[in-house]
Amino acid sequence: MAVVFSLINMKGGVGKTTLATQLAWFATYTRNKRVLLVDLDPQANASHAIMGLNKYVEWLNEERLTISNVFEEFTPTGRATSAPTPLVPEDVIYRRIEYADGSLLDLVPSRLELSWTLRNAAGKESLLARFIAKVEQNYDVIIIDCAPTDSMLTDAAYLASRYLLVPLKAEFLASIGFPLLSRSLSGFRLRHEDHRLDVAGLVFNDYRDNRESRLAIKDVKGKAVEYKWHIFSKRVHHSDSYPRSARDGMFIHQTKGTHTKTKDAFTAFASEFFDRIGVK
Repeated sequence: MAVVFSLINMKGGVGKTTLATQLAWFATYTRNKRVLLVDLDPQANASHAIMGLNKYVEWLNEERLTISNVFEEFTPTGRATSAPTPLVPEDVIYRRIEYADGSLLDLVPSRLELSWTLRNAAGKESLLARFIAKVEQNYDVIIIDCAPTDSMLTDAAYLASRYLLVPLKAEFLASIGFPLLSRSLSGFRLRHEDHRLDVAGLVFNDYRDNRESRLAIKDVKGKAVEYKWHIFSKRVHHSDSYPRSARDGMFIHQTKGTHTKTKDAFTAFASEFFDRIGVK
């Protein structure tokens, strides 16, 4: 059975998508896992980073399916059919790469129209978990990249996940989203008492070592004790190679010009995280 986790923070701009895509690459490339990345953000940045802009636009122009269709449960009327048909899960999945040892990286792309599903969201929060249940036997790790909002999509991610990873930047008001996340989780757990969902931990992302960062870390550590949330000891350090790797659609370790210290820092965190959630 696949280990499923979501990256979430109610505060935007913390690098969730960068971390989600790089963890997907790490699990595939370094730990030889079969990985599915689910883009649950209408902005579709994870889709762009994995597919590349040209391939992504081609996917949409060909009227291929996206996560939006998962929440509608059917393939819409198109050129080939005169009526909607039941969704075939494999039709939503884009294969980025597969290696000879069987490890692979797949993607469920997103699109802006995903936001439309929130206009009529009643009863849809279980559909992502149902979709994942149909395909998880094909994967070792499933990663969900969430939008920085508390909505039906958040509940959908919670229901589909076993763990949450919370990226944050070491900056002023770094912990501003903690109360909202705590209330969101508490409300979810009251509604779904039989679903086990744990915060695997908080990770400092895009880290720069300066006085402001150290003050922010002190504040976050105090709040983390209050909420009983683990903080990973390893940090993901700032590097211009991360946006370059997203633009090139590849793993940071394969991105030209990436400093060895950047690779080592990411490997240290990724190893600590996957060990904590039992992905060896």
